Amino acid sequence: MYKRQITYAGKLPSRIGDYTFVYDDNNRCTQVKKNSYVYGEIDYDKGVVIMDDEEAKVSFNSDGYVTGISASWNYNEDGYSYKGSGKISFSYNGNGQLVSYTESSSESGKEDGESFSYQGSYKATYTWKDGNLVNVVTKEEETDNGEKYEYSSTCTIEYGDEKNELGQYTLGQADVLDMEDASVFGLVGMLGKASAYFPVSYTEKYKDSDQTYENEYSTTISYSFNSDETIQTERINGSPYSYSYVAIDNDSDNLKVRSLLPSDKKNLNLRSFFIRHHGRK
Repeated sequence: MYKRQITYAGKLPSRIGDYTFVYDDNNRCTQVKKNSYVYGEIDYDKGVVIMDDEEAKVSFNSDGYVTGISASWNYNEDGYSYKGSGKISFSYNGNGQLVSYTESSSESGKEDGESFSYQGSYKATYTWKDGNLVNVVTKEEETDNGEKYEYSSTCTIEYGDEKNELGQYTLGQADVLDMEDASVFGLVGMLGKASAYFPVSYTEKYKDSDQTYENEYSTTISYSFNSDETIQTERINGSPYSYSYVAIDNDSDNLKVRSLLPSDKKNLNLRSFFIRHHGRK
């Protein structure tokens, strides 16, 4: 198993906006929380992500970048039943940059006594230029009770002249990956290298296969920095998101990071991680 070494000016992010992180002695993130909502916990020895007391298999490459997540589920409660499985894959180029992300899922069950069947697939392709992620293209297909739907999107990212000296992922860069829940891995260095410069804006265009729905919107981003060049605040469309850090204890043979999370938990439902959020709930 790889031994995590990536840090930012001798520190690791403990909080970014509403997200809070805990690490083990090897600087590996072991828990992610959003406000009081636990997204999941990672057991590196077992190779699993734990969500809602259930386990999804997770794999990493030697650089500590996540390469795959898979799981199956079977729920029955209050007249609702969901039985399905899902798989997510991540791939990287020789420079350690993320170049593709794919999802596939299938599910059947009952909602309010009505049977349903669902299949979905999704792929995002990432294009890099001069060390920066400049374009994201996605394609999604889903079949819900025999009805087929297709969606696509394109995102173009623009950069300023502020160099990302420490290689930090930002909330803005994580958002353009269009992974929904899985994008949080980027904030703790698990989705390959960040862009060489800080993104200052991006424009997204969405449409369905029938051209009956089409939308476009733009987002602006700005930053302030600490004296050690770590991010202090990121502003997305003017809204501020603060960054906090914990220092590594270099006096120990095992690098230790203080845990800042309270013990109460409310976990992300396992199937929600694999079913696109606009699709079947």
